[in-house]
Amino acid sequence: MGCYAINKLDHESPGKIKSETCYNPTIMIQSKKFNTPIHELIRQRYSCRTYKTEPISSEDLSELIAFSKSCKSGPSGNSLRFTVVTASKEDAKSLKSLGTYGFIKDPAGFVIGVIQDQPRSLEDFGYQMEMIVLRAVDMGIGSCWLGGTYTKSRFAKLVKPEDGETIPSVISIGYPADQQAWMDRIARTTAGADRRLPWQDLFFSGSFEEVLSPAEAGMYSEPLELVRLAPSASNKQPWRVLRQGNLWHFYLNRTKNYPPPVFDFLLGLADLQRIDMGIAMAHFELSASEVGQSGKWVINDPDLSRTKPGLEYNITWVQNT
Repeated sequence: MGCYAINKLDHESPGKIKSETCYNPTIMIQSKKFNTPIHELIRQRYSCRTYKTEPISSEDLSELIAFSKSCKSGPSGNSLRFTVVTASKEDAKSLKSLGTYGFIKDPAGFVIGVIQDQPRSLEDFGYQMEMIVLRAVDMGIGSCWLGGTYTKSRFAKLVKPEDGETIPSVISIGYPADQQAWMDRIARTTAGADRRLPWQDLFFSGSFEEVLSPAEAGMYSEPLELVRLAPSASNKQPWRVLRQGNLWHFYLNRTKNYPPPVFDFLLGLADLQRIDMGIAMAHFELSASEVGQSGKWVINDPDLSRTKPGLEYNITWVQNT
């Protein structure tokens, strides 16, 4: 497990951090090898629900398994494990009984992620699972996030979670069908997959009363745009980013009554919007590295949530200067 320090803002020197975290994002990124530029992979990715009726090649499967096994911890140092399994005839029935997407057709397999219930474990989970999703895109493999409760499912039997471990989500994988099927289009329309909140609703400068323009964001305009394009449960886009000098504060803007309380109670869903935050973090860090910007994740709450009801502080990216 990596080391994760709690950092405080040095009020005498704005924008400086008193203590250092031993988490080194550059090392983590260098261990993730992609053959295609990150900005292209993120724009190519879509929720693939219809697959070709053929297995993933042994070469591709071996490569994806090796990559998944390398995703052992997230920015906060929580231990993770991911297992790639091939699909069986029982999976369609299992997915429907869990209340997950009923539109998944002919997946070749699944990636199952397991975590311990620890602080920030869901963010770490989303961060690393999205790394696997992007590596799959890089290999020509489609995927779809499937949020649900899997602790007592067939998927749990395959990975055998230990006491205190949960399976907050799995992803279906396979080679995409040549054309999107009718059910694919229905699902994308229902989830609002082709719509995104505008820049001015997501990114701010100094305070939540001032919008951060792409020009002001400079080299970070592309990383922020790729955060805007990140997938999220029901396309709610719960992240908000506030810039203060070389600090980029990430906030969770919870969607009221989402998921509906009765749905959450019956299915025991994980906090999907915290997983969404981890996905956004992965997009931001990977694309920042791609444009030559390095930094690290720290806990550095500027205590501004009270000025914007409904926002929860999550984490801060400190860019290196």
